Amino acid sequence: MSEFVVAVDLGGTLTKLALADADGTVRGQTRVPTYHDGGPAEIVTWLAGQVTAFAATAGAGGNCVGFGVVVPGIIDIATGTVRAAANIGWYDVPLRQLLSDLTGLPGAVAHDVRCGGLAEWRLGSGVGAHNLLFLPLGTGIAGAMIVDGQMLDADGYAGELGHIQVPAAGDAKCPCGGVGCLETVASAAGVARSYHRITGAAPSVEAREIADRARAGEVAARQAFAIASEALVEALTIYVTLLAPEVIVIGGGLSGAADIIFPQLTAGLTDRLHFQRTPRIEVASLGADAGVIGAGLIGWDRVHSAAGGSHE
Repeated sequence: MSEFVVAVDLGGTLTKLALADADGTVRGQTRVPTYHDGGPAEIVTWLAGQVTAFAATAGAGGNCVGFGVVVPGIIDIATGTVRAAANIGWYDVPLRQLLSDLTGLPGAVAHDVRCGGLAEWRLGSGVGAHNLLFLPLGTGIAGAMIVDGQMLDADGYAGELGHIQVPAAGDAKCPCGGVGCLETVASAAGVARSYHRITGAAPSVEAREIADRARAGEVAARQAFAIASEALVEALTIYVTLLAPEVIVIGGGLSGAADIIFPQLTAGLTDRLHFQRTPRIEVASLGADAGVIGAGLIGWDRVHSAAGGSHE
């Protein structure tokens, strides 16, 4: 009988579930709307029900041996506690223990971006690197930081590169309360905001369309991406100087504009870096599946740990 863990990528709007095999393969993926009708306890109960039901239906004929859940927010991986996940409404929720109590399974709970980085490191564009930064550029920006073969966690607070203040962002206000944060101009939403500011275009114009306009030669679209690229150069110069990654893996929505961003990013870093190690810049290879693949990996890590390494 085949063994699997249930891998869950819990988002504010949609939740992705998949069966994860021990080699990192995910299968039987499905998406369901994230439950928001109750309070924090009701959402936990709903999630446990989803894990149990999915294991029974998608995994019929196999043996579910655990779960892995990734959540956006501040996550204490050691205890599986969600310190803060504002878009879910969880604060100091011992999610791993609650899910284990409700499902009867061992499991792990971790940060979505760090698990996406874990997946890219073990199975994707970062394979073989001992020092890596996984940087998805989506609605916001956060990073997964691997240094000397170890993922940096810092009790869940590590990797918030989106809130480095950079000159290219000017006085743009960030939802975090800061001013001039990287993600105000270098995220997908940030590119759209810059384009709106330059042109007065409707805020509904998204980064993908702006990228198409930039490829077609539109000056304002190119300017919006130039601001994003300059901001990334400023932030990554700091990161490279401090932590010396061999490779930077760019993911998220803006990775689809790599043909626009990467030449500017590479040239900017080359100009600024002198004695530092110049990293290789790669596009993430696992795409939108990185989070759920990472959830499967941490689930199996937990199973192996609980079993004393008896599972192969």
